Amino acid sequence: MPKAVPAPVVAEIFRSLVLMLAPFAPFFAAELWQEIGGEGVVFRTPWPVADAELAKDDALEIPVQVNGKLVVVITVPVGSDETTVKAAALADAKVVARVEGKTVVKVIVVPGKLVNLVVK
Repeated sequence: MPKAVPAPVVAEIFRSLVLMLAPFAPFFAAELWQEIGGEGVVFRTPWPVADAELAKDDALEIPVQVNGKLVVVITVPVGSDETTVKAAALADAKVVARVEGKTVVKVIVVPGKLVNLVVK
């Protein structure tokens, strides 16, 4: 069951949507602005300000390849060092199945981009 969104959050969402609608549908936006109880003229109200902290990702998806072929995409925390990413890639069940009985010749880690295992 989804959680209920608090009324002030819904009101702020509608306010922001009406403000962003104003340049494209000015008369409709002005009517909506009055209906939601907006103060003043919708065209003189400042736009919503984005918060960069809220837009940051907590996790990063990194593809893992074995001999250049995609095996799995792992998720690691943002800012993980090379050893952490390498350990997460080698611990994945699909990767273990692909390298089982083979020798890992080289592990190439491109920070934040991909992990490639060269096996023989």
